[in-house]
Amino acid sequence: MSKSIMILGAGPAIGRGVAEKFGKAGWSVVLAARNPDRLAEEAAALSKKGITVHTVPVDATDPVALRTAIAKGDEITGGLTVVHFNAAVVRIQDLFSMTDAEVTSDLAINVAAGLHTIRAAVGLFSDRGGTILVTGGGIATKPNANAVSLGVGKVAMRHVVEALVEPLAERGIRIRTATVREKVLPNSPESVGVADIMWELATNPAAPWELDYRAA
Repeated sequence: MSKSIMILGAGPAIGRGVAEKFGKAGWSVVLAARNPDRLAEEAAALSKKGITVHTVPVDATDPVALRTAIAKGDEITGGLTVVHFNAAVVRIQDLFSMTDAEVTSDLAINVAAGLHTIRAAVGLFSDRGGTILVTGGGIATKPNANAVSLGVGKVAMRHVVEALVEPLAERGIRIRTATVREKVLPNSPESVGVADIMWELATNPAAPWELDYRAA
């Protein structure tokens, strides 16, 4: 059976690096994000590198739409192996200058969308097993007053992953996170390094629930 990965929150840095890593290894790749134009750009960039990808536009803050999108990714690939939650609002701004709407919107993407993704993936994998990957951040263990909304999201997702490792393992589902402690730019050594970590988490059954990435 062929292997496949769906990346939710696909973008030009970590998402593209992961797509390239898995795609070059022969996996089917599905990219998902809210902006169809952004998805088209990512597909075109990967196509130039010889990677064939499928795209599924979706707003991950909408749980119904998210479940539908993941089901579509499963159908496109003939059965997803990995679901990767990579969405986040990277806001460098202090909490008190944020608007009420910005606080709510950031939490919807950084936390609620992650929970929706994990719930949907578990529903998908319940009968056959699979792996859930989550992009974490060093800010989860080293707080920054100028990026509180991002930090709350990374802390929350790290907590969820650690809490679910054992109960999901009993159901044949693996959940893992990469704690990224470096800024990652498109087509950078860091994007390659994080992709390597994600590959290890996805393909090595003995990999721990969390691996750190720091640039050499």
